[in-house]
Amino acid sequence: MKLKDVTWRLVYDRLWLRFSGEEFRFEDALEVIFGEKFSNKEIKYVSKLLNEIEDNAYAIHTRASYDRRVRLYKLLNPEKVSNARAILQKVHQRGNAYTFSDLAKEAFKSVNWNYMYIKDSAVGFYSKYYRSVDVHHLSIKKEDLDGWIALFKFWNFQILLNGEIVHESKFKKQAIHLHTDLDNRNDQIAEMTNLHYQPPHYTIAESLEDNDVLGALSVMIRSKNTLIWDKVIEAAKEYRVINTLGFCMDAINKEANREIFSEKLIEKVEKLIEKRIEVIEAIPELGTTEYANFKPLEKKWNVNCHQANIFTKAVEDLVK
Repeated sequence: MKLKDVTWRLVYDRLWLRFSGEEFRFEDALEVIFGEKFSNKEIKYVSKLLNEIEDNAYAIHTRASYDRRVRLYKLLNPEKVSNARAILQKVHQRGNAYTFSDLAKEAFKSVNWNYMYIKDSAVGFYSKYYRSVDVHHLSIKKEDLDGWIALFKFWNFQILLNGEIVHESKFKKQAIHLHTDLDNRNDQIAEMTNLHYQPPHYTIAESLEDNDVLGALSVMIRSKNTLIWDKVIEAAKEYRVINTLGFCMDAINKEANREIFSEKLIEKVEKLIEKRIEVIEAIPELGTTEYANFKPLEKKWNVNCHQANIFTKAVEDLVK
């Protein structure tokens, strides 16, 4: 094949026929296009074309776990990319300024890409945005992943996928973090409102599981009069953070020196204490903090707490 005849679309089509959604290396792409022998000029040209494929939202790349210098490419499904382009055009044609939330709503409406706001996104919503949300976490179906990536690449949003950056952007402060675990959240989906936010009791439990105690506390305190506490307790049992939940409520009452969470509620949680020790780990940027006056609570709840200063902050910021 002559070099002048090679375009990014031709390269994409050939690579799609060979790899579809499987990962491949740069050397694999060279072999598909030029066979086993290729010149330095052809190497540079294919590198340029792969960049063009990515720039046009038809591919992403990550770094190999065995060698961070090695790029692993993955092509995005052409049908999903076309859907993403159509979604963006629909929202853009309305003429008003729009956000990633408008794109997500249109994706659900147009092509039924279901989604759920989780982690910081849900914490922000249920705590009345106690803290700013710079990374929006979306739980999605794995089968729709290519479409979501293409949609936010077209909009040039920084994108993370299950903890790894797959698209960088210098133009927007906020980022989208995609989690391909929606199929594992059927119980949550059944209770999800049409706003697509994770039910608050699951947000609390997942935050505690993730060691985001302040996030969980912000939802518990800001929404304590609207929460269905039986569901909070049940979710904490499911996520195996029931000891941590009880400890946090007791610690807030102690730190505030008054009843923020009722003793009746705390007693209900206490009946479910597990024998296993649960650990509230230190936050690297804040370091380890332990208060002697929390030791009786740690023993009571089978909890080791290494971020006691979080409870001081929660009381100062959230308790009126």
